[in-house]
Amino acid sequence: MSDPVRSGQSGPLPAAQNSPELLESAPPAPPLTLGALVRAGEWGRAAQVARAQQMDVDVQEALELLTGFQEQIRARRYSKARGTLDGYREALGRAPVQAPEREVVRLAAPPELLETALAGLDGLQKETDPAALATGLAPALSHPLTRAEALNMQGILSALLGDADQGRMRLEEALQADPRHYRALTNLGNLDLEAGDLVSAEKRYREVIDLNPDYDGGHHNLGVALRRQGKVSESVAAIRRGQRLSVRRSQEDTRADMKEQFTRSPVLRNMRWVFLVVLVLAVVLLMRSAGG
Repeated sequence: MSDPVRSGQSGPLPAAQNSPELLESAPPAPPLTLGALVRAGEWGRAAQVARAQQMDVDVQEALELLTGFQEQIRARRYSKARGTLDGYREALGRAPVQAPEREVVRLAAPPELLETALAGLDGLQKETDPAALATGLAPALSHPLTRAEALNMQGILSALLGDADQGRMRLEEALQADPRHYRALTNLGNLDLEAGDLVSAEKRYREVIDLNPDYDGGHHNLGVALRRQGKVSESVAAIRRGQRLSVRRSQEDTRADMKEQFTRSPVLRNMRWVFLVVLVLAVVLLMRSAGG
C-alpha cells in the first residue's frame, strides 16, 4: 500500500528537485571525529585519524596499543594483553595533560577499568556457575573492548551446561558487540556442527579463517566439518594446517608467559642477573686455567 499524496502536493516532486546536479552539490557528510570513533569502539580508525591529523605521538601510540589489546583479547592471549595495557598506561602518562585528545582517549578507555576487566576474563576461565560468572564479568561486560569476550565466555558456559539456545544468543550478542570476534563465530559454528547443520558450520568456519587466517581452531574445526561431509582430502589438509598453527601458537604463548613472569617477578629478574654473573665468572676461570 502506497502513502497517500499529502495535502497541497498534487504529484511527484518537480524534476529539478531530484536532478543529479542538486544531488551532487549536496554537502559531504562531516568526517568522524576522534571522540565519535572511540565512543563507537573504532580503535583502528581512531588511530588512523590521529596519525592523519598529526595528533600527539603518545596519543597515537595509545590508540595503536588499544587496537592491539582488542586483538589480544579476541585471541585470549592475556599475557600479551597485560603487557599491552601497561604500555597503553605509560603512553597516556607521557601525553601532555593539556592535549584534549588525551582526555578523550582516557575517558573512553580508562586503564583501571580495562585492568579490572582483563583480570576478570583471565581469572574466571574455569568458572562453572553462570551467576558467579556474570557477576565477575561485570567490568568486562561494561566496556566495548572486552564485552564481546565476556559474552563469548557466557555463551560457552551455557552451551556446556546444555542450554544451546541461551549459548547461541550470547554468542550472537558477542558478534554484535565485535563483528570480528572470530572465536565467538567459531563457537557458533561448533553449535551448528553439534546440531548436524554441517553446511552452516562449514560456512562459519570459512568466515573465521577469512577474519584470521592464522587461527588454528578455525582450520581444525573446518576439517572436522568437511570430514563429516565426506570431503576427506580437504579435511586432511585443513586439520594439518590447524596442527601446524597450533604448535606455533603454543610456542608463542609459552614465550609470552615466560617474558611476563620475568617482567613481573623481582625474584626471577634477580636470578637472571645471578646466572649471568656466574656465567661470566666461569668464563674468567676457564681463561685463567687455559693461561696457567
